[in-house]
Amino acid sequence: MYQGIFIDAIETDKRFLDMMSTKGRYGLQFTFQKPSEFLTLTQNLLDHQPDLLALDYRLNNRSGKLGYTAGALAQQLRELATESIALDFPIVLLSSQDDIKAFCNNLTAHNLFDLSLTKEQLPDDSRLSEKMLSLVKGYKYLIKNWQKPERWSHILGLKTAERLRVAYQAIREMDKLQAPHQVARDILRYLINRPGILLDKDNVLAELGIAKTGKDVENLLDILQTDKVMYTGIFAEGWTRWWEHRLEEWGKGLCDEHLGNMTAKQRVSCLNRKLGLKLSPAKSRWKNSTDALVSFACASCHQPTEEEFSVAVYDTLPLPYSFVQSKYICFSCVETGEFVKQGLEVDDDEKSLVELIQNGERQK
Repeated sequence: MYQGIFIDAIETDKRFLDMMSTKGRYGLQFTFQKPSEFLTLTQNLLDHQPDLLALDYRLNNRSGKLGYTAGALAQQLRELATESIALDFPIVLLSSQDDIKAFCNNLTAHNLFDLSLTKEQLPDDSRLSEKMLSLVKGYKYLIKNWQKPERWSHILGLKTAERLRVAYQAIREMDKLQAPHQVARDILRYLINRPGILLDKDNVLAELGIAKTGKDVENLLDILQTDKVMYTGIFAEGWTRWWEHRLEEWGKGLCDEHLGNMTAKQRVSCLNRKLGLKLSPAKSRWKNSTDALVSFACASCHQPTEEEFSVAVYDTLPLPYSFVQSKYICFSCVETGEFVKQGLEVDDDEKSLVELIQNGERQK
């Protein structure tokens, strides 16, 4: 069983140990530890080599003598890992909502943690413990395969014949990174958490033109798994994703045409006929019609939408790579203003169009 350590100054936060742990022979079991003097704690962690480290943001004791943050400790551990990859392990930030906001404002700390979670969301999401276990297994796999030629293709689980579809320079450059946590950071940030090379469920359904609430959605996903469209590389156990290029080829092979050239109604008609399913076509929220060229999920409502009836989101995360899909908000979410509740901001170049929509001057 893998061993994790959770460091927090608050004794009652021991209650999170079971929520983070996973059972089984190859599960992840956490122990609780209070913060101690900075260098002493750093050395203790290096000596014990946990499989995963979870940290509260503020590592203070009641006397107030200790006054460092999780970022400072993580920085020290990450620097040591660049000297020896065997010293590297996943680090997760687990703190209050206010402290997570403080962390988000500290841009220099963003590269240090594999995952940041609020203590409030942990009891409500059983998948979070699976993500932590997936991080552990992913780091182990990275370290084991560190010296392999074309390491990037092995860790992503690619077949030799399809490597050219994914061999962007930025992907190949991951082989030049100095430590597993740097590779994990780029995979999580630019592949797992952002649609593009990989797609989440919402974007898979949008690309196929399928309504999220219709019949046979899970049956379709089972078929995609059987047909090996699903991503099975590093961190796949914690984050369910599908290969965009495999999905594109799968759809074209089934319907004899690129699905992007077909309306949602046409795509679903083909899928139902070929697969014997009863899927429902996605409906454009703006046009209220299934005769829509939906292509991705709205960043606000997560419903399938069309580029023609969407506005670009101001993206706080730099997007240095062309394969990362930009975020868009559908006209309906712009009209209602509901995107604001999701913490999204419209790009300045779209402000005049937003005014037209919200003033009722853009016809449906």
